[in-house]
Amino acid sequence: MTRIVPSLLAACISLAALATRSTAANYPDPLQLTGDFVYVHDPSLIQRASDGKYFLFTSHNKAGIITADNLAGPWTEVGSILPDDSVIDLPGRDDIWAPDVSFHNGQYYAYYAVSVSGSQNSAIGLATSPTMEPGTWTDKGQVFRTQTGDPYNAIDPNLIIDENGVPLLTFGSYWGDIYQFNLANDFQTMASSPVQVAHNSTPPSPVEGSFVWKHDDFYYLFTSSGQCCSFDPNNLPPPGNEYKVFVGRSSSAHGPFLDQNGVDMVDNGGTLVIASHGDVFAPGGEGVFTDSKSGKDIFVYHYLHSQGSIAYLEANASLGLNAIDWSSGWPVLTSI
Repeated sequence: MTRIVPSLLAACISLAALATRSTAANYPDPLQLTGDFVYVHDPSLIQRASDGKYFLFTSHNKAGIITADNLAGPWTEVGSILPDDSVIDLPGRDDIWAPDVSFHNGQYYAYYAVSVSGSQNSAIGLATSPTMEPGTWTDKGQVFRTQTGDPYNAIDPNLIIDENGVPLLTFGSYWGDIYQFNLANDFQTMASSPVQVAHNSTPPSPVEGSFVWKHDDFYYLFTSSGQCCSFDPNNLPPPGNEYKVFVGRSSSAHGPFLDQNGVDMVDNGGTLVIASHGDVFAPGGEGVFTDSKSGKDIFVYHYLHSQGSIAYLEANASLGLNAIDWSSGWPVLTSI
């Protein structure tokens, strides 16, 4: 999730991205949702195995929790992962960004970020729960942190289990973009040094919000690129410089991740998955989950609106849901 000072938000995208965007197809609208929630940013969506209930987690509201019994809703705000703030002693511990929730070893793991806008004084933390319900989360504290001058920034965490059964954390934003490191079996201790897996060499390297998903024989690395936040409706960035989602794939969870043209994502590669269209503006902060009720893989993201009185307002960022068609070997979004 971008939290960058305005001077850095004038982000250009790579030549590879420009070429990909120029051939973009039409995109389906997201699923229409109902409920009493409004704001969603950097969503993480998962189903509870015991009853199929949907749990949606979002940045801010101390890692807000929103639930529903059906994918279309009604969705209800029910609380937060960390209502008493993170135990990590850094600025931003009372905010909480980009929770990433998954199920392992009989419990739910929520990796989250603590930072403030434009800072590398950041940390990734971990909380666990047996049920995901508010009041059941235990804050395990810091997993990894960064400081000014590091080649990466400890935000936007995402966990996947690699081909050897090793937990692998992908993270990063600006300052070298996307990196990965192995975790020990406790899912909290670093077990390797960070390795870069995606980078845009066009300053200020606007790549973030990474998410790795395995489908069939490939691991797919999704990233968000461009300006995500703080839009001035009277001074929008050049068309296409706002948030959008790219992907590359590899036979290993560690990469290298190549796009459809064979370009490594470390070298400005990336195949476009979704960009602004219709009322959807600056989609990103993406993830994927498999809906046990339909059997479909669902693409999860946030977006701003480009129409009406709430156009371009971050306070009205919405949840986007589309199904994924994998028949080409690449993720193509469809209606649900």
